[in-house]
Amino acid sequence: MKLSTIIELKRMAFRNLSRHRVKTVLTVMAIAVSVAVYIFVDGWLVGMNLESRRNIVIYEMGAAKFQTKAYFEKQDERPMYENFADWQKYADALDKAGYDSAPRFVFTGILYSETSSAPIEFNAVDPSADQNLLRYASYVESGRFIKNGEFAIVLGNVTADKLKVGIQQRPTQLDLEELSAETSDPSFVLGLYEPIQQSGGGMFAPKETAPAPGNGRFALKKGVSQADLDKYWMLLDETGRNNTILSIVIDIKDETGKIRHVNQLIPVKVVGLINSPNPKTNNNIAWIPMDVLQDDAGLMLDGHITELLIRKKNADDAAIPGKDESAPAITQALQTVLGDLLPEDLAVFGWQGYAQNYLATASGDDWSSRIMVIILFILSFLGIANTMLLSILERTKEIGMMRAQGMTDGELIVMYMLEAGMAGFFGAVFGVIAGCLINIPMVKYGIDFSVMTESLGGNIGYRVNGAFRSAWNIPVIIGCPLAAIALSAVMALFPTRRSLKMPVTESLRFE
Repeated sequence: MKLSTIIELKRMAFRNLSRHRVKTVLTVMAIAVSVAVYIFVDGWLVGMNLESRRNIVIYEMGAAKFQTKAYFEKQDERPMYENFADWQKYADALDKAGYDSAPRFVFTGILYSETSSAPIEFNAVDPSADQNLLRYASYVESGRFIKNGEFAIVLGNVTADKLKVGIQQRPTQLDLEELSAETSDPSFVLGLYEPIQQSGGGMFAPKETAPAPGNGRFALKKGVSQADLDKYWMLLDETGRNNTILSIVIDIKDETGKIRHVNQLIPVKVVGLINSPNPKTNNNIAWIPMDVLQDDAGLMLDGHITELLIRKKNADDAAIPGKDESAPAITQALQTVLGDLLPEDLAVFGWQGYAQNYLATASGDDWSSRIMVIILFILSFLGIANTMLLSILERTKEIGMMRAQGMTDGELIVMYMLEAGMAGFFGAVFGVIAGCLINIPMVKYGIDFSVMTESLGGNIGYRVNGAFRSAWNIPVIIGCPLAAIALSAVMALFPTRRSLKMPVTESLRFE
């Protein structure tokens, strides 16, 4: 087909769009909505996954871990007997190679408070090294972070509320009355809280000005000063509510490989609560100074650790670890500095290896969400195909006249595909503009779902707590309108071919 013919067919197609304005506007709007919704949902999914991966790295484990292969293989069991000593030389080598590192001894135990108990994953850490490599310590909601030389812990705020230690965020009226009565200044404690307004019956029901007597919940007033929070914490310390006991079974492997178990009770004091953007750090996680656990009064660590967390010096917190922070790159850097291969039982494991369960789940959720949106996308274009079918059937007589004047079937197919493609183009343009305009505030501010995440115990499947932000996915923003144009054009092919099967004489008589 000649270029001049295609140009003329394009002009005819454009005139057809102008003549049938109502159908054109409806078709363009349908395409625009489909494109805008896909860009919005895709950006949200990308943003949630990106933020979750970033939060795993900067709040949980850094870019990689250096530990025994046996520990990595049994990581779900937290086998404290799979540890290693002489870790300082590896930390020094990492420092020379341009990496920060933080030693840890990870174990599990039961934490008992005055009123309850909970299973906890404990991270015995070097406080300064941990604060240098990770960012969770910046989110101490109340109290303070741990210090070397003290039997003290920092606890996730969700678990602290369950154990009723530290400053409770949402106590019931009975809990608040009992708590304030134990302190030396009850009126001060009561004055820090206000009743939570609760819906009496459905989303649009009038709100109560106070909770039901005895059973309603209270929340800290907005704008409570740090000085008042510090005083409150001091009052809680005086009551002994922050005193807890750690019950742990110490697993020790002897030289023959036999594991013996030692029961240990360790009194520890809660000195602070963590409420970070990563919900995992806010749940059943606690941090304790590693130096107090070295002898018989602790865990008899005797200088052993289960892992070294690793991150590139001056790494950008907003960036996902790249090749220079991968396990092979860190391994090579270590061997270069040490001048020898790593011991056979030790290795570097990237953050993806530890987050593989989450990554697999997130990938499945991501694909299921995308499939749902794609189905909606296709359904929208099936509607467009139906519109094109009705439009072409209404113009059957017009098609017969053009065929009688010498237009070939191929030219008619091209013309109607161009017409549908133009509608797809205009719809795609408006859809991209609308999708990007919606995405701008979502990228910058997001939507605060902290109330929902709190009601779900912080577990929503993503490592995100509070504001959910979108991200820009340029390939989708470019590819989505191209797909819309192509699909629109293809959708015109089938009804046009169906109409062309009718003889010209019958087309001219069609009403």
